[in-house]
Order: sequence, then C-alpha cells, then structure tokens
Amino acid sequence: MKRNLKRNLKRVSLLLLGLVLLLSLAACSLSASETATSAKSDTASASAMYKAGTYTATAAGNNGDVTVEVVFDEQSIVSVVVKEQSETKGLSDTPFERIPQQIVERQTLAVDAVSGATNSSKAILTAVEDCVKQAGGDVEALKVAAVTDAKEQKATELTTDVVIIGGGGTGLAAAGSAFENGAKVIVLEKLATLGGSTALSGGAIGATGTRFQKEQGIEDSPESWLELWKERQSTSNPESKYPDYDRVRTFMDAAVDTTEWLVDTMNHKYASVQGYGVDPVARLHFPEAGGASLIANMEKTLRDKGNDILTETKATELITNDKGDVIGVTAENAESKLIVHAKKVIIASGGFAKSEELMKEFLPEFVENMDISAAGAGSTGDGILMAEKLGAALYEDPWIIGLGMTARIPGLSALEWDTTKVYVNEKGERYMNENSHYALVTNKAAKNEQVWVVLDSSVANAEVIKTLEAKLPSDEIATGNTIAELSSAMQLPGDALVTTMDTFNAGVTSGKDAFGKEAATLVAVNKGPFYAIKNYPRTMGTFGGLKIDENYRVVKEDGSIINNLYAGGEAANRYLYNQVYMTGSAVQYALTSGRLSGEHAAKAVVDGK
Repeated sequence: MKRNLKRNLKRVSLLLLGLVLLLSLAACSLSASETATSAKSDTASASAMYKAGTYTATAAGNNGDVTVEVVFDEQSIVSVVVKEQSETKGLSDTPFERIPQQIVERQTLAVDAVSGATNSSKAILTAVEDCVKQAGGDVEALKVAAVTDAKEQKATELTTDVVIIGGGGTGLAAAGSAFENGAKVIVLEKLATLGGSTALSGGAIGATGTRFQKEQGIEDSPESWLELWKERQSTSNPESKYPDYDRVRTFMDAAVDTTEWLVDTMNHKYASVQGYGVDPVARLHFPEAGGASLIANMEKTLRDKGNDILTETKATELITNDKGDVIGVTAENAESKLIVHAKKVIIASGGFAKSEELMKEFLPEFVENMDISAAGAGSTGDGILMAEKLGAALYEDPWIIGLGMTARIPGLSALEWDTTKVYVNEKGERYMNENSHYALVTNKAAKNEQVWVVLDSSVANAEVIKTLEAKLPSDEIATGNTIAELSSAMQLPGDALVTTMDTFNAGVTSGKDAFGKEAATLVAVNKGPFYAIKNYPRTMGTFGGLKIDENYRVVKEDGSIINNLYAGGEAANRYLYNQVYMTGSAVQYALTSGRLSGEHAAKAVVDGK
C-alpha cells in the first residue's frame, strides 16, 4: 500500500514536472516569437523614419519669409537648403550656412540659434520642422539634444597690447588704428558676425572739407554743419547740458581725417558724396553697398594684416589689479573661458537700445517699441555695465537715436521716408510738418499716444494699398469711403479728422500749409477710399554711455580716469547731442572715436605708459 502510494506520488511528480517543462518551453517559444516580431517591427520602423522625398516650407524671418527645401530618404535628413529669403546680407550669412549644415550632420533640430541673427535662425528651424512633419518624422524626438559628458571648462589665457570689446564700426576702426600705431590687437565680438549697428546702417559718414568733396567742387565748412547742428538740437530738451559744442567742433575736424584714413589705410571706397532728404548739402560720404561694405572692407584689412578677431566670444568682466587699473578682460565662447591680459582695453560694444532692463531704467517710454528698433542685436549695454562696476560715470539724461516711424505691417517701408504723407495723432489732429528730419519725426511721434499715417486711393499709392488690402482686416489699419467713415474706423473723437483733412487740402490748394510744409511735398488727400495705418517711433540706437575725456579715456564722477580703459561709439556718445541725431554723424563718430582711442592706446603702450 505504501509502495503503491509512493509509486503514484512519483508518477504525479513526474507528470507535474513534465507539465512545468512544457509550459516553460511554450513560454520560451512565445517570448522568442514576440521578440522576433518586435525586432522586425523596430527594424521596419527604423527603415521608415520618413517618407522619402523633397519638401518645402516657409517661416517668417526678420525681414520677410524664409523658404527652405529639405530632402529626406527613409532614414535621414539628406539636405537642407534655404531657397528664398530677404534677410540682411552679412548678418544672416552665418545662420543660413551653419544651421542647415548642423541639422544634416547631427540629424537633429536641437541646433542653437546664431547670436545676433535669432529671427533668421528660428525661421530656418521652424521651416525645417514643418518639412519634418510633412515627411512623417518625429519632430519632438529631433528636438532632443544629444547628451554629452559635461567637462569642466579650462580657461585659455591670451596676452596682447590692446583688447577691444566689440567688433562693430568703433571696434574695427580702433583695431586698425592701434595696429597702425604699433600695438598687438585682439578684438572680441559676442555675435557670430561683425558690424553691429554700423553694418545695419546706410554707412554714409558726414564730414566737411574733405578731399573727396574738393575733388567734386563741393564747398562746405564745419561752421555750416555746426550751424545746422545747433538749429536741430534747439528743438529738443531746453534743460539738457548737452551738446558740448567745443567737443562737437573738435569731432568735426577729426572726422575729416577719419574719412580720408578709411580710404588710405582701411581700403574703403566711396561711391558718392551727396546730400540726403532734408540735409541737401553734399557732405555725406556713401560707401558702395551700405554699412555692410564698410565693415567688410575694414575686416578684410585687419585679417590680411594678421589681427586676431574672435567672434561668438563674449566679454564678461574687466580685470583690474590691486590699484584699480584695468589689466585685461575675461570672456567666454563655446569652447572655453578666456582670460585676455592686456595693457589697454577699449570698450566698443555699442549702446543699450536692445536691453530691456536698461531701456526700462533710462528710457521707459520707448520700451514698447523695442522690437522694431533698427539697432544691432548686440546693443545691450554690456561694456557700459562692466565699466560702471569699476566706478565709471554715466552720462546724464540719455536719449534715443531716432530713425523716424514705422508700421507693424510688413511691406510698408516706402511710407517711412515719404514726407508727402499726412500724420495725425489719437485726436485726429496733425502735429508737425511731415517734411522734417527723421530724428525730429521720432521725437514728435513719441509725444503722442498714437500716430496714424493717412493716405488716399491716388495712383501714387496703388502698391501700398495692394499691400494693405492683403492684410485686412487688421487692428493696425483703418479704412473708409469718406474721411468721416475713416475717422469712425479709427475711433477718433468728433469731426476732428474731417476738419484736419479739409484744412490740409485747402493748404495744398493755396500752397500755404498750416505747419509750413514745403509746396513740393504738399499732395492732396481727396480720393476715396481712404486708409490710415498705425505708426510707431523707431530707434536705431541710444545717446548715453560712459563719460570720457578728450582722449576717450573712461572717467569717474570726480573726473579722474580709470587707468587703461577707453570707450567710444554708442558706449560713450552723449556729449555730442541733445535729443536729435544728425545725419551721417553716428557712424562717423563710431569710426572717429575708434580711430582716436586706438591711436592713443597704442601710443601709450609704445611709450610704456
């Protein structure tokens, strides 16, 4: 009985063991099958990340649309090409070259925007993202940056005679002059491209009595320019202690030398010497292709002579010794931190028109329109703040460099310089002679709550109206078949606009405008339908910065200098103006202050001072 029980238990155990083995084998078989299926699925997925083909997409850039063409095979992004764009030449070259290359090389959308060309960079990335979606790719996966091992940055140490913070007009002129006078030079530029606000400008520089004027039989004098300077400045703040006219006059003399030095030493060329707008005297020396060509000529000259220019390298702090003398600069770039030991430092980093913090502090009335400023992207006051930490004095009551007005509707740039148009404010009233210098237009616009540009349906306005009609409806545009209907659409009070336009048109007929507008710019507004476009004051820089002596050395409030520290351009330009920019003076001052500060610094180094 016991033996039979043991035999039966043994038989049951064997059966159970067999069952367990069978289940295990089945489970293994199932797991292997599932694994194979999963692997097959993963392989299929990997081989079909995209729908192979060529796709195009468009995104808004800084000046207009950017169109990109992207080619995919099933597993990768094969190529990215920018097909159409209207971005600023020079400033947009780097993102258009670098970003497509990095997307293809890294197979990722986690690519950094190029410093100073953020909008252009974002346009490329947005358009490529659209193409990835069209091709069925995983956009979010491509936006995840590859994880890299964090490595401690080791500081790289450099030594030079003169280090210059900023690679715009001031910085490059300073570098050229310092090198010419015997100094070893390093230029630090935080953006990917050189030029700053100078590159964005027309590049014309004002000067009187130059050899280029004389060659064309143009008679001009500093006294003539100074008289106009005083007339313009008298329209602004009567309580300002600036300009310092002794220094303005000195600047005018130095400007002649700078204008000729650029040709003789920096391989620059002038296409013409002429007047402009309400500045008819031919004292503006225009380059062949705007400010960008001026910068290109100086950059090539400096590089050909072996000068070190480091882009995408941001200066972060001034180095001082125990006496408070400046002895160098700390900086950083993508590869490392830098310590630049130098005998002299020149701050050429521009103004602060692109710094929301500083604009709120000094010029809050212009903060809302910072986005439409024509100032260079690097104008964030870096050098000013660095020097202030050392006790440098700042100029009183800073102001903006006015560039007139602009609309927020793309494609209306023609209106910005059309002085035949009529400007009215939120009351429906004209407030100035529209045929005025653009800096005055800016200042006047800033004193009104809202400015509108009014125009009719005359043939001369056909192209502008085509643009406006394509944008309707818009809060930025008002229309009406009559002036009364237009006034209602603009939400203006009473019959003010009707009265304003009736008065204006009567002045056109009589040739006697209520604001003294010249007959040549008086054009009737009488053919419906009528349009009004909101306009806003536009800046291209700031007046302010660091106080300096006659040799561009930075000073403290007590007038004592900070040893070895210089500043020029928008970083130290307040003393030239009240609140009105003078045509051709900003770029000229950038170049002249750079040339003279570089010369003084280099000679001090050579003399062991």
